[in-house]
Amino acid sequence: MTDSIDLKRIRHLVLLSEELHFSRAAERANLSQTAFSRSIQSLEADLGVRLFDRDTRSVVLTAAGRQLLASGRELLGCAGRLLAEANHIAQAEGGELNFGAGMMAANLYLGDALTTLRKRIPKLAIKVEVNHWNQLVQRLEQDQIEFFVAFTCDPARKSDPRFEITPLPAAPASVFCRAGHPLLAQQAPITREQLLEYPWSSVLFDETAPVQLRELLGLPDGTVAPLALGCNDLQLLRTTTLGSDALLFTWQAWLEEDLHTGAMHDMGALLQPGLPDGGCSIASAIVTHAGRTLSPIARQAIALIKAAA
Repeated sequence: MTDSIDLKRIRHLVLLSEELHFSRAAERANLSQTAFSRSIQSLEADLGVRLFDRDTRSVVLTAAGRQLLASGRELLGCAGRLLAEANHIAQAEGGELNFGAGMMAANLYLGDALTTLRKRIPKLAIKVEVNHWNQLVQRLEQDQIEFFVAFTCDPARKSDPRFEITPLPAAPASVFCRAGHPLLAQQAPITREQLLEYPWSSVLFDETAPVQLRELLGLPDGTVAPLALGCNDLQLLRTTTLGSDALLFTWQAWLEEDLHTGAMHDMGALLQPGLPDGGCSIASAIVTHAGRTLSPIARQAIALIKAAA
């Protein structure tokens, strides 16, 4: 076993673990299949263990390969952060930042934060992946992003020892409808039962969205929220709500202009009895690797996101 490690070969280990196919992994590495195969063989020789079982039809990680893969990804992540930090030190106007965000976080917090960051570091290259919690966790574990900010309500998420969770102030949320909706014309108070007679639309926070709707709105246990349209396109949700009798569950700040002009109405404010604790809200959190040091640019971005929240 050698006492030196070639980071290129570690990257080839990660690529092959993701593709489990030599030709595709070699293409991503910009190498011929022969050269890529030699790189994997050399890494196995350097480490003194077999990383992959392969035959003519399949490539599978060995037990040793699975154990070393996480450390390999962490090593590449550390190397990437070292280069980013060195670049930031050498050229205060440049560098790279990769992070993730949920739909609400992207809508509420990132505009002002990234505008300020780009003014501070004009040549900074920023990549933001907008996705759900589960997908963003995978990107974080693979060191493809340094951190993410997303909706969270599951206690198990908040206590996961792999991550450091920094809660952000919850954003007010409610159920909204278009002007002229039939429920707005009735003289009697609007009830929860009446809400269930109409289809609902919502941003897809994650796969548990219907349960979250039920809990946040104080619906009886066992009630299935009639989520007829789940969508990650904010403009499509707005357009379909304005053009139908569907109800839209979302954070209030996004519809502020429509509420001001009267194009939308806050149905939650008209409910009798009212929403639990006087209203419902949607919480987000900043998620980082536990025990990992963030790059200076990531620390700046997180500080700006906290200020925006």
